[in-house]
Amino acid sequence: MSRIKIQNFGPIKKGYEENDGWIDVQKVTVFIGNQGSGKSTVAKLISTFTWIEKALVRGDYNKKWFEKKNKLKNQFLNYHRIESYLKTNGKDNSAIEYEGDAYSVKYDNGRLIINEVSSKPYPLPQIMYVPAERNFIAYVKTPKELKLSSASLKEFLTEFDNAKNEMKGLEKLPVNDVDIEYDKLNDTLNLKGDGYKVKLTDVSSGFQSLVPLYMVSGYLANSVKKQSESSKEPMSSEEMQRFKKGFEEIWSNESLTDEQ
Repeated sequence: MSRIKIQNFGPIKKGYEENDGWIDVQKVTVFIGNQGSGKSTVAKLISTFTWIEKALVRGDYNKKWFEKKNKLKNQFLNYHRIESYLKTNGKDNSAIEYEGDAYSVKYDNGRLIINEVSSKPYPLPQIMYVPAERNFIAYVKTPKELKLSSASLKEFLTEFDNAKNEMKGLEKLPVNDVDIEYDKLNDTLNLKGDGYKVKLTDVSSGFQSLVPLYMVSGYLANSVKKQSESSKEPMSSEEMQRFKKGFEEIWSNESLTDEQ
């Protein structure tokens, strides 16, 4: 289980008032609050720091790369368009801390401070922030149709496209005894119930919001399941260290070329 602490970031001022400010991120975590109170902001930060931890474990980038000044603001917060929330001057500076199963990450004065915190196995997660704008994608056939400024929405549209192409036959929704059907020939999604079939573009807004979220969640969950089945157990701490050491040696070896 991971946890996060946030202060003075966008709409979030003092942060969580219990548990010394720490918010536990469990298998299912629900945020309830007024419009504009920071619910999406917390979810975006959880997504960001969880991805950083995953990238560190996999050896995609090393600590020094993430710890470069303003890397968090200019690259990762910019992805979610919340870089302007970060305060770096005055007594109300933004303070963000994240503790995961493998690494702790702390934001301090423009930089990230990263430490390894655990030696237990780390199962690689599938991470995706689902934007609220998903509500209109029922009308979009492919991500290329739109010139989007939201990177997270582009990613969601891509996975939605992948989920459609993976569908075989009818798939039951968890509400109203309704099935989803994908017509590949006409590239349309239909909802089928007792004696009726309706295109997703013609159903209620609730279904238009639910169906993409349900399909993408199922697609990503199945991809994690397939990965876990192909690998009997996650990397141990020793295996992770050997993998990262080997990766860094190859990366720093200037005698190797792309062809080799």
